[in-house]
Amino acid sequence: MKWMAAAALMLAPVLAWAQTGTCPGLKNPDLKWTQRQGDNYTLCYIELPGSVSTGFGVYVGHRTFKPDKKAKAEKGTVGTQQVQWYTKATPGNARPYSREAMIVIPGDKPKSKLKVYAWIDAATAEQLNQAYAIAKQVALN
Repeated sequence: MKWMAAAALMLAPVLAWAQTGTCPGLKNPDLKWTQRQGDNYTLCYIELPGSVSTGFGVYVGHRTFKPDKKAKAEKGTVGTQQVQWYTKATPGNARPYSREAMIVIPGDKPKSKLKVYAWIDAATAEQLNQAYAIAKQVALN
């Protein structure tokens, strides 16, 4: 039970930015989000330098995510939050180094969990490593 209280305290800043409909903070001032607001979600995206349609993004809302049963999993981080990155299928395997992960943040009520879906679109190993570095710059706590 103590771990739940500690997790809730650490993730309180995430709930604050999610409820205001803004993108999370970034530790690197040179990085900037492209933001799109929906009725009940916020979509934030950073394109990798010198690329088109490759980058790192987060979807804040009540989206569900289940990785493909054949998806390879690997440990990683978004900010300081530990995540499981899963290989992400892309049309025609155009971006074979793409990844996706889900961060679940407990809410005040049993069904009020906030789910932050994170993804990386990358065509090369170099782009994947750039996106992992960007993911670590997200200020989740």
